[in-house]
Amino acid sequence: MTKNLLTVFIISFFPLMILAQQPSAALSPARQKPWFDFDISGTSGNYNGKSYTEIHLGLNLNFQDWLIWRNAAFKRFASAGLQDISGLDSSLRFTLNTPFDGGGLTFFAGPGYRFADPSDKNALFGEAGAGIQLGRFALGAGVKYLRYDKAQLDSAGSETKRDDLNYFITIAGGAGLSF
Repeated sequence: MTKNLLTVFIISFFPLMILAQQPSAALSPARQKPWFDFDISGTSGNYNGKSYTEIHLGLNLNFQDWLIWRNAAFKRFASAGLQDISGLDSSLRFTLNTPFDGGGLTFFAGPGYRFADPSDKNALFGEAGAGIQLGRFALGAGVKYLRYDKAQLDSAGSETKRDDLNYFITIAGGAGLSF
């Protein structure tokens, strides 16, 4: 499964490199607000001693340079003994951008909610991270803490922990739409 995640990143990376050669519009003060952009991210984590990986395809509505509403479809590929999960993560990200010539650094944090299938995996979450942008290409990393709404049960029916911590890497850039 890690091989599949790596393949998706490689396939996604090359078109973004071409777009990265274009002048940076994301840090331009003349940018119309709000605007949309997208990202692809991969996550790894460990739940009750079993590992998993996730892939996310995010659509971001940038209200201001400091406020983003992110909606990301995700798929969790679980190791033996865990169930695969899919759904939508929706979050508000408060960001701090520090531009430099040709790019910038971004720091973000915010709350969100995970709508999952199966629904017993719905969860409140908090996330934080940082990234670097060069032209129209960005690379970031962060951490997400999930608190499941319902008690989590193992295969024997015993209650397990209700929280989860995962780490992610994000590749973003390319096209965006303003309106």
